[in-house]
Amino acid sequence: MIRYITRHGQVDANRFINGNAMYPLGDPPLSELGREQARRLGERLKSQDFHGLIISSPYARTMETAQIVAEITDTQILPYAPIREIMQREETAQAFIGMKIDEIKAKYSRVLPDAELEWPWWTPHVEDNITMVRPRVKAGLPALEKYADRELLFVGHGASSNALLYWFEVPADPDPRRLLYNCCLCAFDPENPDFVPYRFDTAHLPFEMTTSNYKTREMLDAEFYEKPYEPEIELPQGYETLSGERVLHIGDTFSKNYPYYKKLIELVKPDVIIHTGDMSDEVKVGRIPGTEYEYLTKIKVLLGYMQASGARIIIVPGNNDLPGEIHKLCPEAEIYQNNQELTFSGKQVRLGHQVMKMIFDRQYSLYGHGLTGEVWHYEDNVPGEPCRFNVIWGSFVYDFAHDRYVRFPLPGKE
Repeated sequence: MIRYITRHGQVDANRFINGNAMYPLGDPPLSELGREQARRLGERLKSQDFHGLIISSPYARTMETAQIVAEITDTQILPYAPIREIMQREETAQAFIGMKIDEIKAKYSRVLPDAELEWPWWTPHVEDNITMVRPRVKAGLPALEKYADRELLFVGHGASSNALLYWFEVPADPDPRRLLYNCCLCAFDPENPDFVPYRFDTAHLPFEMTTSNYKTREMLDAEFYEKPYEPEIELPQGYETLSGERVLHIGDTFSKNYPYYKKLIELVKPDVIIHTGDMSDEVKVGRIPGTEYEYLTKIKVLLGYMQASGARIIIVPGNNDLPGEIHKLCPEAEIYQNNQELTFSGKQVRLGHQVMKMIFDRQYSLYGHGLTGEVWHYEDNVPGEPCRFNVIWGSFVYDFAHDRYVRFPLPGKE
């Protein structure tokens, strides 16, 4: 049976008021956005035919999230203390007073009628995430074995939900920016080896509606882009022989790799930068409505790197690019259609986005998009003869005047 894990919706920052009897210190309700996040999570689970049981931390923000999802999916809630919030401050530990089970049942109509909850159920002291939260979450799992034949949705907090992911051994997400956003969805099926587990999925949440409490996805991404790319970029063999105009060719760029491209541009100091399309490759703006804001927010970063280099900028938009918006963000960029022919240092170069739509009639062909239909290999290129360069193989620097070129492997690959 599938096990789902989520984190509560965004909390209301304005309700952190000491002395407020309705909302004790450390137990704020959801914000308006948090309720909308929970609603969208509920609609997604409904579309996935979820009819299981919701296991929720007894805090107000998790119970409210669970209640919204339960109303949409027509399911019930079991308040469960082992996945409660981490106690991070001594002040909160001393002042916190949680709801009793009768109060919870009166406030949240979807709670199981026979649910029990030992009171006090919260942690009365400061906790450490690894040495205290993980063990208590693990200790609480055996009691849930009675529900092994049902789908379960765990509604927890940052620390407790990450502890569940740890104990259930859900594979890590390859994108270093992705984390346990509010009302994101994680899933695995311990009994079905064909089920592909996933973490931190936000397909049901627009980019601008994705948060980690008070930080938006845009703010979190901006922090990521500001960090320098740590690994060294090794100069490929033959790089020192490039003596003419340097043309850097990139394309099919994922925003998780933007810091790499920033460092590569600074290292190469190109005279020309050619991008052969899909500037934020994970955002399918050409196919998925409502992703324009995310796309524009991201490509603005990459275009900024290009502009800062002082290089001539040439772009062949991909099927998931918006040429008009690219022009607005970077008016100096030259934007061309597929199979555009340009001349560099006396050499004719054909530019395109997809290999399947290329015309290979010039000495150099630059493109990308994927390997479907690709019959050429990088090793087939011979200097001085017709050559093809697919950015799926890496990023390239050309010295067309002397028929020289080098390849930089894609980040994380040899």
